[in-house]
Amino acid sequence: MPEVVLRRGRAADVEPAVAVWRAAQAARQGRRLVRVESEERVRSYTLKPDAFLLLAEAGSEVVGMGLGMQGLADDGAGPPVPGLCHIAMIFVAPERWGEGIGGRVLGGVLEEACSRGYERAQLWTHADNARAQRLYERHGFRRTGREKDDDLGEWIVHYERAL
Repeated sequence: MPEVVLRRGRAADVEPAVAVWRAAQAARQGRRLVRVESEERVRSYTLKPDAFLLLAEAGSEVVGMGLGMQGLADDGAGPPVPGLCHIAMIFVAPERWGEGIGGRVLGGVLEEACSRGYERAQLWTHADNARAQRLYERHGFRRTGREKDDDLGEWIVHYERAL
């Protein structure tokens, strides 16, 4: 099996990154079809001028992806929050779950956030996604106590950590 290598994503990498996101979402949701509007939102996040995409590749295959961007007040509806990086996505191809790829991608996103001058990182994850919660907690994230329904009606919980 080829070694997994992390690298910064480019415009040409958006579709392979979205494919990893789609496969991981479908696996987490028991193979339900992923909503088209959700997929379009993922693409739009990668195109934000302040977004940075990180990929995990094994040979020529993308097996993981992470996306960070400027954190905004009011759960993304308000102005930029100085020093806050919002980690919008960390996903690994389901057939590679349990290999430590998610931790490598998350670590790479945190390193990139530090290099861009961010002082804190935040993220939201599904309340029923114990695998993701373990990953984030192993990397120093702690729940803030904030919880809500996301725009698709799923319960999510908020995490944050200093960089």
